[in-house]
Amino acid sequence: MSKTPAECVTKDDVRVEIDRLDQALLTLFGERHQYVRRIADFKDSPDEAFDRERIEAVIAKVRDRAKGHKMDPDQAELIWRTLIDWNVNYEKGIIAARHSED
Repeated sequence: MSKTPAECVTKDDVRVEIDRLDQALLTLFGERHQYVRRIADFKDSPDEAFDRERIEAVIAKVRDRAKGHKMDPDQAELIWRTLIDWNVNYEKGIIAARHSED
């Protein structure tokens, strides 16, 4: 059974909850990754992987939502920009590989 932060009375209690959340995050990131992989199928050129307008719209939403989750918007933005940069490079690789097979 999970505990709230206030219910944690030892470092081990906190670490158990962080480990639980890390597992949940990995599950969600894995699911997100499958969608990133799928969207690459709809793009014809590696250049399409980088869409500045879409990226900035996502970042704006993340910053706004972070506030509602009691998270520092700057930290959320840093995490998402890192994730997006990785995804853009991953998509570019998939698209380029598909073209090299043609």
